[in-house]
Amino acid sequence: MKKVIFDVDGVLLSEERYYDVSALTVWEILYGRQYMGLPSEREDFDASAVTDGQIAAIRSEVWGKDSLLSWLKQRGINSNWDMVHAWLITCFWLFGRAYRRRTGGDVLPLRFEKESDFHEAGLAVMGLPVPKASDLLAAWEAAVPEGVRGSEVFAALAEAMKETFGDVPAWAGLQSALWRMHTEAFQAWYLGDDLFIEKYHRLPAAGGKRGFLRNETPLAPAAAIGSLFRRLKENGWEIAVATGRSRHEMEVPFRTLGWYGEFDPLYLATASDAFEAEQLTGVEHLDKPHPFIYECAMYGRKRENYGDYAKGLRKPAAGDAVYVVGDSYSDILGAAAAGARCIGVLTGLEGKEAAAMFEKAGVPCADRVTEIEPFLK
Repeated sequence: MKKVIFDVDGVLLSEERYYDVSALTVWEILYGRQYMGLPSEREDFDASAVTDGQIAAIRSEVWGKDSLLSWLKQRGINSNWDMVHAWLITCFWLFGRAYRRRTGGDVLPLRFEKESDFHEAGLAVMGLPVPKASDLLAAWEAAVPEGVRGSEVFAALAEAMKETFGDVPAWAGLQSALWRMHTEAFQAWYLGDDLFIEKYHRLPAAGGKRGFLRNETPLAPAAAIGSLFRRLKENGWEIAVATGRSRHEMEVPFRTLGWYGEFDPLYLATASDAFEAEQLTGVEHLDKPHPFIYECAMYGRKRENYGDYAKGLRKPAAGDAVYVVGDSYSDILGAAAAGARCIGVLTGLEGKEAAAMFEKAGVPCADRVTEIEPFLK
């Protein structure tokens, strides 16, 4: 087997809108009238007509000029949904600390099982200071030991919350009801009303959004990336995708940019496949950097193989040449777990500063995806 597996965000498509949307999701859950409804200085904020200037200011405030994004990515957390989850559960944890100090030891009564619970939470924390990005970063640094990666970051945070809540809150875990609700809030922003209704067959909890999905930015000219795909196939390489995006979020821009037809859909592996496999196998946390999505890309999205993929049992054979093209530490971890080699590109969040990370891991890197061919052996 000769195969090149492409990550999408930071490799083929810009991640910037994803980071913007993750910030907008956090902001709306805190301050939106359909959610917690906390008082905000940005009274001019209108979800249906948000400006680029407003988005930039909100992103800077939520993600601390991207310092929190960098911290998460360096610890193998590549999913924007999981990044939002890390932000929100830590925010609620810090609210809980402040509430105990203010009340002399009472536990903040928070539950997140349905959308109306956000309103109740807003009433419960009204008057408490909203944690800043620097507060979240300090909490992460204190709670998460050095060397902890991926889903174990969330386990460490949950363990640290026991002191504040008496036990691990039900909403702290990945795939919890809170995770599902803020993920749908994210999707409402990213897809826009029309595509959200098409996907979920119902209205979003907070509508009136145009969406960003049809305005993706490729990280090299779309035609040049298409030519790369064709050259690889002409030279005997199979091509595949392993992405933390859902299937819909991958397919729409790929069709728009003319890339979809270059791939066999059997080897277009997404977070949707990981979610389906979690339901079928009962194994949790199959999203990247777990090898599941990479093994789907190598051997096909075949349900009969999901049990093996979930256990990381399908590895390249001796003589196979399998490369993962990625932009982050998560891709380095995932490629290694799947028995593949990694090629880095410097078009992700860290830009050219990521070169040091790739060098430390012994991974060759190119400035952009259209320059990877010299590293394929």
